[in-house]
Amino acid sequence: MAERKSELRSTPRNTLRARAEEMLAMSRSDVSGMSREDIQKLVHELQVHQMELEIQNEELRRAQTELACSRDRFADLYDFAPVGYLTLDRHGVILEANLTAATMLGVERNGLVNRKLTDFLPDQAKEAWHLHRRTVFADSRNRVVELPLRASDGRPQRIRLESRACSDADGSVNRCRSAMIDIAEQEIAKEAFQRLNINLGQSLVGSETMLNRSIEHVRLLTEAVAHLGEGILITNDDLDWPGPQIVFVNDALCRITGYTSEELIGQSPRILQGDATDRDTLERIKSELAAGRSVLFELANYRKDGTPYDAELFITPLFDSDGRRTNFVAIHRDITKRKQSEEGLRREHELSEGIIASSQHIIVLLDTEGRIKRFNPYLEELAGWQLAEVRGRDWFEVFVPERERRSARGLFDRSLRGERTRGEVNSIVAKDGRELRIEWYDAPLTSADGEFNGLLCTGQDVTERLQDQQALREREERLQAVLNTAADAIINIDRDGVITDVNPATERLFGYTEQELIGQNIKILMPSPYCDEHDDYLARYRETGEARIIGSGREVAGKRKDGSTFPIDLAVSEVDHLDLFTGIIRDSSERKMLLRDLVGIAEDEQRRIGQDLHDGTQQELAGLGMLAQTLLNNLTNESGDQPDASRSKQRSLAQRIVEGIDRAHREVQTVSRGLVPGRLDQMGLVEALRELASRTDQLSGITCAFKCERPIQIGDDLTATHLYRIAQEALTNALKHARPEHILVALEYEDGQIVLRVADDGKGFDLARRSDGMGLKTMQYRASLIGAGLTVEAVETGGTLVSCTVADGEVQDDDR
Repeated sequence: MAERKSELRSTPRNTLRARAEEMLAMSRSDVSGMSREDIQKLVHELQVHQMELEIQNEELRRAQTELACSRDRFADLYDFAPVGYLTLDRHGVILEANLTAATMLGVERNGLVNRKLTDFLPDQAKEAWHLHRRTVFADSRNRVVELPLRASDGRPQRIRLESRACSDADGSVNRCRSAMIDIAEQEIAKEAFQRLNINLGQSLVGSETMLNRSIEHVRLLTEAVAHLGEGILITNDDLDWPGPQIVFVNDALCRITGYTSEELIGQSPRILQGDATDRDTLERIKSELAAGRSVLFELANYRKDGTPYDAELFITPLFDSDGRRTNFVAIHRDITKRKQSEEGLRREHELSEGIIASSQHIIVLLDTEGRIKRFNPYLEELAGWQLAEVRGRDWFEVFVPERERRSARGLFDRSLRGERTRGEVNSIVAKDGRELRIEWYDAPLTSADGEFNGLLCTGQDVTERLQDQQALREREERLQAVLNTAADAIINIDRDGVITDVNPATERLFGYTEQELIGQNIKILMPSPYCDEHDDYLARYRETGEARIIGSGREVAGKRKDGSTFPIDLAVSEVDHLDLFTGIIRDSSERKMLLRDLVGIAEDEQRRIGQDLHDGTQQELAGLGMLAQTLLNNLTNESGDQPDASRSKQRSLAQRIVEGIDRAHREVQTVSRGLVPGRLDQMGLVEALRELASRTDQLSGITCAFKCERPIQIGDDLTATHLYRIAQEALTNALKHARPEHILVALEYEDGQIVLRVADDGKGFDLARRSDGMGLKTMQYRASLIGAGLTVEAVETGGTLVSCTVADGEVQDDDR
């Protein structure tokens, strides 16, 4: 205490105060007696002292700040020290305590103040505590005692209490400071050590061999761990923030992470984590490890250079012999490439599954016995079988018709022997019994050791294609038959005008053979000027697309092999996708001759009508005009009172005029009926033919009759008109050339067809000599317009029979 007081008196603060008091003690007279120079020196010294005081004041403030910081650090060290600290008075009452002491005693720190330490000691330890306390206050040396402690939670403890008395500010000794150290574990270790010493001598000899063996095992284990391809990381067992610390890593982990072992040891495994690390996974890991369970997981980690990688970790806790957890061991694998491969396989699997599910081809997987392992939805849709219904069943028994099973199994066996079958077509049977034709492509499947373990079959439903091919063949055959039998020439040319195909009618029409025409330019069949213009026309069409003939008909001229020309009707169409042009050519010579003959007939008919009107009706009208004039003159010149003879003469003239007008009317009617037979409605043809036969019968020397046993209904007026004209032409030809006595016109209904017959008993008809006659051509032309068949033949008994048959109309029964 005396030394402490001496130190307080010698501090700068006390020295400064003493100097200030000495200066204040100086009398003011001393200053008045000083010279000016001395006063200046004194002022200078005072200024220097003032500066020193300011410097010392600044140093004091800095020292005060440092003292406050030191006090805070001391308070932290005091509270968080691993040893419990107590301040007690002479009676053993606790005045102060740190947190560690409160924890050891099991009471909140605020609850310890003013309580006696004996409250926490068992009865048998209180005497020892009283002796220790008296000894401490007896001198200033440190005193130590070991005491049992009864904590508030009831746990038995043993402490070592080291105490020393301390004086107050006035120098009195009324307090002591005590340090509490928990020695329970030390006691346990001491007891264990004593037991170990007892047994050590007994087991030392045998332990040396076991120790060497263990050392070797540890060496081998260390070498194995060091050379493992998988990273090994060992930490302590602290799961609280900032987490466990790494205590060991092997070389593989350093290679994976890019860190050295020095950089990793002492760090938390968080050094390997980053933004992509899943926090939920970390929480799950912590929960599992806290429960003492091992955990396997995948986590995104980061290398030293910042690049991420996928890691698979297996962490397991380690326990000592007492079951207490001591460490965690983590096996660390870099699975980045594996994940990439798995992702690639997953995408390929999804792609394969997508292809199988969406493919419009049959996909079937069979085992080596031909049993169904799998097929795609397209086969389900096509055949009606669901995979679940037939999985594991024999493919051939379920899907293949019995007649084809033997051959199908043969193909299956060949495929399993390594032969790839492609394009084989056989049938499958749908669930509803339909048979479908399938074109198959097979590929055997092998295991890793090269053994066949199944067959992958892909098939395409070619049922419709085969049907279409058959229909196409039949259509081509029909088309070829049409082309071969067509009366018109049909020619195909390419875009350069070269002939590629011709039909037989072309050979007949132009006199060339097919071999002579194929490969030749179409100009070989054209006379000038058409052949000169053809190349320019094709070139212009290719450049501009302007069509002059294509898509429309045209009358041109053709040239035969012998050089002769003839008129033709030409129709050209383009086959765009084949770059071909198709021309249909018809010889129009006969049609033009028929047109010329028809024009001649019309002119002849016009002359006949004119002549008939001139010779008959016109003369009759002229005579009637003269009679009418005479009658007019008589009526004008005669007075009102006319004799009977005059009136009789006038009546005679009037009667002659009436009769002449009637004759003129009949003649005009005759002519008009020859031109237009009247309206031919449903029953008009029968009546018109009857009237035609009646008029012909009135001719001198001719008997003409009409026969129609049952009323016949004609479908349309055009057919009735042409039949009437054919009968009229047949009567005209018979009267003109055959000189018959009897003519029969008959209209009959036979086997669903209308038959018109005109028969005469004249001198007959030379068909070979008269086949080019205008009358016959006219009848044939009219028959073709209504789709009728016309025949002209000689009768054995003499005469001619003209028959026209048309599939139209029906019998109208009288009973209806």
